Order: sequence, then structure tokens, then C-alpha cells
Amino acid sequence: MTEKKKYTHNRLPICTLGADGHGKTTLTAAMAKVIARIGAIHTEGDSVFEAQSLTHHPIREGVGITYRAIAYETSGKFYTQIDCEMSSDIVKMLISGSPRIQGAIWVVNAVEGVTSDSEAHLQLASRLHLPTVLPFLNTIGISEDDELLDICKQEMHELLNAYGERTTPIIVGDARKALDYRGNQITSSQWQPIVDLIVTMNSTMPAPVNTERLPLIMPIYEITEAAKESVSVRGEIIQGQLAVGQAVDIVGKGDRIKTRVVGIKAREVSVESEPDWLSVGQVLCTPKTLKSHTEFTALIYLLTFEESGTHIPLIENDRPDICLWGVDMPAHLHLPPDLSLVTSGTYAQVSLVLDLPLVMEIGTRFEVKKMGTRIGFGVVTSVA
Repeated sequence: MTEKKKYTHNRLPICTLGADGHGKTTLTAAMAKVIARIGAIHTEGDSVFEAQSLTHHPIREGVGITYRAIAYETSGKFYTQIDCEMSSDIVKMLISGSPRIQGAIWVVNAVEGVTSDSEAHLQLASRLHLPTVLPFLNTIGISEDDELLDICKQEMHELLNAYGERTTPIIVGDARKALDYRGNQITSSQWQPIVDLIVTMNSTMPAPVNTERLPLIMPIYEITEAAKESVSVRGEIIQGQLAVGQAVDIVGKGDRIKTRVVGIKAREVSVESEPDWLSVGQVLCTPKTLKSHTEFTALIYLLTFEESGTHIPLIENDRPDICLWGVDMPAHLHLPPDLSLVTSGTYAQVSLVLDLPLVMEIGTRFEVKKMGTRIGFGVVTSVA
């Protein structure tokens, strides 16, 4: 038996955005069909993308998203494309960063146009600074000269401009006809829009991020040993690499500490330091790459009762704990002027002020707690 080829390339995680029933799953399946002709579909275990194959992926204990996925290669680029079952799953995926999406296809149904959910996804993509969002107008049988298509395209253009997305052509096509096409001609009228979408993806999507080549981020989760001139800590390398003799900064909860690594053993790292300089919640990083902040804005999603066991909301001037880098830090919360509270199963852009500074940058993820109970999670969208 021939051993299956294993693909270890660094793939770009992308997703489909859009309202429920607008053709995201049909488009993803049609893309799989076309890519099987012009590229390569990569198997995950023993299965390829199936229109009805759902996977439940836990993003945190008790919280998950239901999605379909396809891994493929086209024009030398490698992608993992995720298609969520429900609009709420898209929101949870984007805010939680599980996986950390780096590009998207925004699907709009020409009959319904841009719905509130569809616009909300585009706004989320903008606030999360997704580098590329490609628009696809799903005609679902409407003729190309129908006035309705022009109205939809104009509405999509206005929203793309409003949310600062790069100006890219709106690909217009019928995802269902592309999926149902039984021929194999790439230039067929049914497949041509899908080919155009794939070509646009390959020319505009960013390169995948290799986390090992990024600056070091290693939060301190535990102080394991404190000697006279060195301290051993236990943590997790989020990105970057560590080596003995490497210069590092220790940032968070106070002044920046400049030091170097003197030993590495399993998940323990020893650095030159006085015993009382370090504490849980600080971060080892490449010198001069990270800063700690007390004031920031964030997108916060509050878990449903089924996910958290509670209906605790967030209100103006609330005092939730922000769980980041292994510590729970009290914060002062401010809501937008037009919002009185954030309820279970919803999300909002909020402002927060921490009691002590913690390391963060745009895209940093955290959990939200009240009275010791995890009630949500969030992502930093800007820092003061």
C-alpha cells in the first residue's frame, strides 16, 4: 500500500463571512470542486470537504464553534478555508482567534442583499484588521443584466469603502450552478467566476505567518526557583524562539527589565534577575518589541448560558477581571454611548482600563471574568 503524502506546509487560515443561507457552504464546496481540477485538495485524516460534514472545534473548555473545512493548494499557495455553520460561530471564531483568521471571502446573496449579520461580519473583519476580504456576490439564478445585481454591488462597494477594505473587484457568480456543473471545462460560464475568485485570492491574500520567525513572546505562568542572581520560570512560548545567552526584555506590571537567558530545561527558563523582580503575568520578549498598557479598546463576546452557566451581563462602569498571561487583572469598563449593557451571546466594542499594566498589542486575546466565573473572551483592537 502506498503511504499517503503528508503536507506540512504552513497554510493560510481563511474563512467565509456572510449571513446564514447566503451560500457560504455552497461556494466553499464549489471552490473545492474547481481546485480539484486546477490545484490540489489535501486530505485531513480520511476525508475531504463534504457539504454536510460538520466538526465541533473547542476554542476553550465548554465553548466551541461548528464548522466545515477544506485544505488545498493552488498556484503554490496553501490554504485552510473554514466555513462556519452559523453567524454566531463566525463571531466566536473571529473574536477568539481560534483559528487566527488572516483572510476572508465575504459572500452576499443577491436576492436578500447585505443583511445586518452580513454587515456585522464585515465590520468585525475591519476592527480585527484582516488584511484581505474578497467580496463574492452570489446571484443564485438572477440574470447578469438584472438591475438588482447593480443595486447589490453598489451597496457592497459602499460598505467595503466605509470599513476601509482594499478595493478589489466584486466577483459575481452563481455558487449553486458552479457546484452542480457536471462538465470539466475550466472556462465554462459556470466555473469562470470561481476561477476568477481563486486567481484574485492568490494575488491578494497575505503570506502565512510563521510564528517561529516572529519576535519572542513567552508569558510567565510560574516562578519555579529563585537564586541570588537568577530566577527560573515556567511559561509557554507563544511565538519566536529562545536560546541560552539570548538577550530578552521582561515586560508588564512595572518597569521594563533588560536581561538574558542563562539556562533552558524543558519548559523552564532561567534568566539573570533578582528574586523579587519577576512575577506571574509578566512576559519575556525580544528587546524593544512589546509594551505594557493599562488603557485599551477591545471586542468582547459574552458566552451564552449553555457555554458559561450564567447570564451575567456587562454594564457601564463595570469591574470585570481580564484574564491575560496567567493572571486576573481588575479592569474598569466603559461601553459605547449607544449601548447600556452587553448580554449573553452578544458582543460589543468596549474600552477598558486595567489596575496594573499588562503586555498587549492589537490582536492579543484574553478571557473576561466576573465573581471568579469566566463569562466571555475578547481581543484587543487598539491600545492607548
